[in-house]
Amino acid sequence: MKFIKALKRQKFYYYLTHIIIHAIPSVFYRIRLKNWLIDSNKEIEDRIKYYISSNINTTPNVEWINIGNFKRPKKGSMYFFDLVKITKYFQKDKKINFVFGDVTETFDSPTLVKSRPINQNGNSVLMKLDSLRHFHFIDDSLSFMEKNDKIVWRGEIHKENRRFLVEKFHDHPFCDIGDVSPKTWENPNWKKDYLSIEVQLKSKFILSIEGIDVATNLKWIMSSNSLCLMPKPKFETWYMEGKLIPDYHYVLIKDDYSDLLEKRAYYLENPNEALKIIKNAQEWTQQFRNNKVEKELSIKVLNQFFKQTNQN
Repeated sequence: MKFIKALKRQKFYYYLTHIIIHAIPSVFYRIRLKNWLIDSNKEIEDRIKYYISSNINTTPNVEWINIGNFKRPKKGSMYFFDLVKITKYFQKDKKINFVFGDVTETFDSPTLVKSRPINQNGNSVLMKLDSLRHFHFIDDSLSFMEKNDKIVWRGEIHKENRRFLVEKFHDHPFCDIGDVSPKTWENPNWKKDYLSIEVQLKSKFILSIEGIDVATNLKWIMSSNSLCLMPKPKFETWYMEGKLIPDYHYVLIKDDYSDLLEKRAYYLENPNEALKIIKNAQEWTQQFRNNKVEKELSIKVLNQFFKQTNQN
């Protein structure tokens, strides 16, 4: 319950803060741009290079939108607010090209996106979009050894990979796995009650399974004291899922989940190895929890976008 209340508070303050940011004249941001474009350390430079490919070299076409004409859409307001708080630092005649939502395809021209296929970055430029939903980190009060031994997962069945998981393990005694989507699939026993993050954190093992694009729960799992189990991800966001190392940052399981129970048994017998992976996951997550660095990165990635599209 405390996590639900905290998330509701975060959502309220998110919209309040971003509506105020949107209302403030852009000139107050543009005069401070140079303060954000100071020399970067190697870690920041490496992340910039990861988010935007150096191969991008083009000019805007007529379909791109001037920052000055960037308007709040009827849908995707969080995407809009996350992007507009960065675009306000740049001149209104700069042009952007973007696609909001769960992006799984590649593009013919440079495009600002939340997600992209791993190893097919090309023209897809990652920005930190839909951040409140995806970059939700937690402070876990339970140690790994205090948690129960079950494997837990809740989610909506968007694709066959999730359907197969629920079909195979919804009634297994070592698992608490179920579907919470509005649609009822062929077996009504797949349906289970919603589980809050607080309840899921009582388990040693939490599954992260990609939906349309990335798995939303990956970030909070990797900030917890539970062990993240997942197949090798196919999509990535600002979190750089493509750089995560199997069995170092998370426990790799097969796409067909045939080794899921075997991995559970192994880490129950070898808890110190589980603790090492949890520590590595938390260290990876820590780099995304510094708001000042995250803002600096966002501004520099967009500035690089303008440079590589010949707008500087």
